Amino acid sequence: MTTIAVSVSKKYAYIGAESGITDEQFNTMPGMKKVIKQNEWLIAAAGADRTCDVVQYQVKYPAVPNILKTQDDEHWYRWISKRVIPRIRECAQKELSLETKDGVAELPDSEIILVTCGRAFGISASLGISQLAPYWAIGSGGSIALGALSTIHDNEPDWENKHADYTYASIEAAIKHDSFSHPPIWGYRSLPSGRITPCHSSDHV
Repeated sequence: MTTIAVSVSKKYAYIGAESGITDEQFNTMPGMKKVIKQNEWLIAAAGADRTCDVVQYQVKYPAVPNILKTQDDEHWYRWISKRVIPRIRECAQKELSLETKDGVAELPDSEIILVTCGRAFGISASLGISQLAPYWAIGSGGSIALGALSTIHDNEPDWENKHADYTYASIEAAIKHDSFSHPPIWGYRSLPSGRITPCHSSDHV
């Protein structure tokens, strides 16, 4: 159970998540960070806990070529499909976290968000790729955060500069209304250069 939200502008991508962890009996466990940094990558996942562990801690994500950082979306999709998805599939298969349904390999009950170089991509359970701009949210509180982001994006003229604050606020809304989401919130900015900077609660005050 979780809330992870992401937003994107030409200047940077922001991803944030609350920290609540719930066991199979719906007990609230000690919180933990849900966005994992690996070099220029930020990896977040919602769903089956074992699958989340595999994609966040065991997959070694490839270095982004410098030439790709200035390319258009089509080049990114092609590169992720060729260089990233096979690594996720191979590692999940090795750890017995991959299932086959109707002839298609799937990560059961899971959604993944990958952020790098100021861009955000969603990886579905069937390992399909989606661009997550200008915003998206996943997890048990994802629909609440998504509704908040939609309203903010449509009514705030300064989205390009302040969308990290707005995304943080959307996660706060999810914490307020989703019983499985709990503070604190951890977030990161990903710049087009590949640089990643952490965002603390005080940055959004």
